[in-house]
Amino acid sequence: MLRTFLARKSLRLRSARARRLIHGYDTTPSNPLPILTHLPPSSAEASRPFPLYHPPPPSTDYLPLNEDTLKSLPSEERIQRELKSRLTKKTVEHLPELTEDDLRTFYSDLVKTGISDDQNQHLRIAAPGEERLRLPVTREEREEVMLDLETRLLGSKPPQAPSTSLEEESRGISRDLYSEGAPRRYRIFQALAQVAVPDEGPSGTSKSPAGPSAISGSGVDIPLGLVSKREWNVLFDEFIQNGDARGAEALLDVMTLHGVPVEQSNIDRIISVDAAAGRVEEVGRLTNELVHSGLRVNDEHKDLFILSLLRQNPSQPQNAISQLTTAEVAGQPYPQSSYQVVLQHLTQASPIFQPTSHTRALAWDLFTNMRLVAHPIPNRELYTTMIKTCGEANQPEPERARDLWIEMTESEKIQPTRDEYSAIIRALGSTKKDYLEAFDLLRHMLAKHHDVTYTPFLDDHEDLPKFSEYVPTLETFVGLLEGTKRAGDLNRARWILTETVKLARTGQMLDSPEWKDGINADLLSGVFMSYASWKPLVRRGVVKIKDVQSSEATKMAVDIKDGAAEAGQIDAASDEDWLDINVMEELVEPSSSGGSQALDSPSGAEADLPLTPQSSADALREATALFQRTLHDLTPSAHPNELEKDYLPFKNIVLGPKLVNSYISVHLAHSPSLASTKEVYEKAWSDVAALTKAGVGPRCRPNGWTYMQILEKCAHGTRSGMTDSDRSIAFQWGKSIWQEYLEWSENVSRDLERITSSTAISVVDRKKWLMGLGDRQVERIWKSAIKLYALHGDPSQSLEILEKFYETYTPEEVVKSYKPLPEIRGFKIRSTTNSSIPEANVPPYLLFDDVKLLHQKLVKAEKGREVGKLTFIVKRYEAMLAKRRSWRYKGVGQNREVNKAKYLEREKRRLGRANQEQVGRVGDGQDERLLSENVDEVE
Repeated sequence: MLRTFLARKSLRLRSARARRLIHGYDTTPSNPLPILTHLPPSSAEASRPFPLYHPPPPSTDYLPLNEDTLKSLPSEERIQRELKSRLTKKTVEHLPELTEDDLRTFYSDLVKTGISDDQNQHLRIAAPGEERLRLPVTREEREEVMLDLETRLLGSKPPQAPSTSLEEESRGISRDLYSEGAPRRYRIFQALAQVAVPDEGPSGTSKSPAGPSAISGSGVDIPLGLVSKREWNVLFDEFIQNGDARGAEALLDVMTLHGVPVEQSNIDRIISVDAAAGRVEEVGRLTNELVHSGLRVNDEHKDLFILSLLRQNPSQPQNAISQLTTAEVAGQPYPQSSYQVVLQHLTQASPIFQPTSHTRALAWDLFTNMRLVAHPIPNRELYTTMIKTCGEANQPEPERARDLWIEMTESEKIQPTRDEYSAIIRALGSTKKDYLEAFDLLRHMLAKHHDVTYTPFLDDHEDLPKFSEYVPTLETFVGLLEGTKRAGDLNRARWILTETVKLARTGQMLDSPEWKDGINADLLSGVFMSYASWKPLVRRGVVKIKDVQSSEATKMAVDIKDGAAEAGQIDAASDEDWLDINVMEELVEPSSSGGSQALDSPSGAEADLPLTPQSSADALREATALFQRTLHDLTPSAHPNELEKDYLPFKNIVLGPKLVNSYISVHLAHSPSLASTKEVYEKAWSDVAALTKAGVGPRCRPNGWTYMQILEKCAHGTRSGMTDSDRSIAFQWGKSIWQEYLEWSENVSRDLERITSSTAISVVDRKKWLMGLGDRQVERIWKSAIKLYALHGDPSQSLEILEKFYETYTPEEVVKSYKPLPEIRGFKIRSTTNSSIPEANVPPYLLFDDVKLLHQKLVKAEKGREVGKLTFIVKRYEAMLAKRRSWRYKGVGQNREVNKAKYLEREKRRLGRANQEQVGRVGDGQDERLLSENVDEVE
């Protein structure tokens, strides 16, 4: 109880003390505060009581915190601006005043000091590099060096035949090559081999790297001095240029005997020649010798080995792909450049290979598997190759190309150059729907070029044109024309033509490697195809311009705009003035275009009419003028001084059937009569024949593409734009073209059968497609001939052509040509399925829609027996196609391919172990094993 009482008493005292401290601060104390003892007694501060500081009384003059007060306060920008102004005045108060010219000069010098020396700008005179010092620049200089070397070594006396030991040194070079009529390089080689210090023979010393030990096995320690290094390089280059790898290899042995150190780059060039020829054994042997010489196998050697596997049998890329997958399983995958070699072979056409839907599907599977197993992030070249694959005309995939482009530029942060831009532009230009997006990318490309080459504060005479890595190339503009010819966008095609001419002129002035040759035939063919696919804004016969009043001219301009809106064309005069270009004035001489005016425009109406073509006559006039200008530039002129003064934009074009066919297609689409088209056809080929006879370019003759478009035009009826007066001409001309095609195809097929090389299958397929003898082209030609005779002639003759087609291309060939898809055992993942891949290599066939007109004619003539025969033929083709389709869906023959792949894999492992035991672990070991396998290991 006492403890509780004391605790309660203590709490009361503490609370009372606290209240006095809180409430007693402002009250006057009853007792004065103690006086400070450290101050003197006389000080005024000594008598001051606490507190020493009294707060000021609250002020009643204050600013109200409202909206008006806040608005009157200075902003942050104003405060910064005033501060900057005061600092600037303080800084320049003692500086002399500068004029505008002084400031311009100062900033110009400042900008010029920061310009980087870009290697892609061709404004400076580059010093000759090592390669230019090694070899002469031109073929004439090389011939001069070879002639001087032969004269110094041989004089006028031919060398004697080589001895037996020399034959061993020359590795199988025939003795007949050293006769008096042998090539000059062999005679020089024989003379150098005779004066060399004898040795035990080729012992592989020439495969050693250049240096002190490179000639340790030869009989001399210093060069003999008979031939300079430049002459050795020229002689070696002669063997390489002629594809003589064994002769070049023997020359390296002779160089070693002369005491000349051999560079590894020369050995690599020999391997390149063997790889391009498909000599897998030689590539493996030379690579193995490099390993034994102490050199490491680099990525270039691996790429060449993969290339040799592809060139050995271009139609069977499974060997090269199996080599890649084997290295993946071993944990040492090939570099991305080796995958690039295979992907380019599978997707891009070459003189020895024609890609198909199956090879493109295999390329996508390889690309997907590589990203999963070996290289998750592709490099720039692989992205470019696969984006370019999406631009195939027969199988366009613009969405896939767009996805790869976004992944490359945004996800992987790879800055695109002209190659990447050209690839995506080609892919987007492959469809009518996406080609305008390709022009947007071209604008981005030109903007980057401007940012790279722009130099401020330059006068007009100093601002010379420059080239950078973002300058469009011919490939870029050809990709754009792929879209314009599909959409019939003639205005953009004309703009492309004028811009390429300007770029070619500038490129020749600056010696640009991309534009020094000017315009090629592919670009001009794309322009002509755009003319052919263009739809006139004004119908034929509507515009008749003579002496008209201004009101009539205005009315005609309104009609033209209405026609443009109806046709879905772009009004270039109102929306895109940059497309309104006078091609006749830009590219065609006034003398050549003045006599070909189809319409005489009055002076009053010229200001209201656009410069772009509005009718078929305008398109024909421009196309004819362009073709004549092309022939004029190619014609050898009798006035060379005039040629040097004038710029000839089309002088480097190589005349070919594609260019002539595209020009004729313009007349087939816009000519008012078939008779005039026939005259243009005959005149065009006669002019081209005269030029080729004069030595301008190779021989140029009509091919299957030529006959196909003529027969398709002649087989059209009146509903397709043909008049009644053209029916007789169409039948007569079509019959002559059909007979000419039969003779031509028979001769060409006979010539193709004579090709008996190891790459015969792929080479023949490529040549057939180029000549217009592909499966689908043959099918269209025969279909047009059947329709021609059924429409204009006797239906019985049309039925005879159908029966001949049935005998030549039997329905059984549709099933016999079936092949299961190649099975690749090493793929961990695939991006395609067997059912999603379009069928390839299907022989020509005809369906009911192709002979529907003949069926109607036979029914109308009440020829029941002939109708039954036609029905049997068509049903037979349909049954074989259905059978082949069912085989593809069921995967017939795939088990055989799987077992074959398993057998090859077991054999490769067995031979690999045998080679590893024989060779041993030298250097890397695994690279040597992968690159020294012979043909038996991959077949």
